[in-house]
Amino acid sequence: MSNGCSGESPTDFDTKNTPKRIVVISPAIAEMLDRLGLADRIVGIGQFGPWPETLEDLPVVGGYDNPNVEQVIELGTDAVLNVKSQAAMNVHHRLETAGIEVMALDTSTVEGVFESLKLIGKRFNRAEAASETSESIRRELFQISQITDNLSRPKVLFVVGRNPIYVAGPESHVDYLIKLAGGENIAKDAIAPYQQISLEIILERKPEIIIDTSYNHSGSLRGQTAGHWRTWPFLPAVKNNRVYWVDPSQVVIPGIRMANMARLMGKFIHPEIFGKPAPGDFLKYRISGHVRAY
Repeated sequence: MSNGCSGESPTDFDTKNTPKRIVVISPAIAEMLDRLGLADRIVGIGQFGPWPETLEDLPVVGGYDNPNVEQVIELGTDAVLNVKSQAAMNVHHRLETAGIEVMALDTSTVEGVFESLKLIGKRFNRAEAASETSESIRRELFQISQITDNLSRPKVLFVVGRNPIYVAGPESHVDYLIKLAGGENIAKDAIAPYQQISLEIILERKPEIIIDTSYNHSGSLRGQTAGHWRTWPFLPAVKNNRVYWVDPSQVVIPGIRMANMARLMGKFIHPEIFGKPAPGDFLKYRISGHVRAY
């Protein structure tokens, strides 16, 4: 396992006052820990992946809002790392009462990802590696913005849920990726980062590109095909074969893969610049060993 960007080995750090046995509920946070050379401290994971391959066989302790406190304790856990959530506050309090440190991190936005990386680096004496990782990601994101700055901006619909339809709105990292990759989010005027939207509004706004990540079960439709959107053939996205069915793990989980996600979004929005998406770009993301952040 690699140990982050700085080339330092674990023996270079004072680990006396840092957690040795970690349960991580969020895959985005797991990728950060892996990137900083801390994956060997992880003893349990959350219910929802994808996870680095080195972690996939670890005990599963439950979901974001309801990790099994007794199981966490049985694993001899020093610290639980989870996303910040109002619904999880009660279980976080129970864990802290049991003497287990809880780091509740906000990874829901782009800046939240960088702040979370900074906090993890500080807590685990990996501040230098965390800073170098953040700087590398920011440089790559800036380079992508320079490429797309003067491009035309087609209208993009990004679907995250169905029955009812939920879409990515303003202040979500997906909205950021759409803009960075040279698109215009048709839900940019929504009042929440992820919001329910009516079919009538979608049909009225006539998206030129549809990226649908709403299905996340075995056998879900994947690839560049109209799917059920063919019901509305007058939509520019359907008419011009610009409907993409993508596994949510590719672009929905905010984290240190943001630059990779931005380039993939570019393939959907501006394939003439970024190249056409490959078959694997639609499938569940596989994290092999050490996570490359940029």
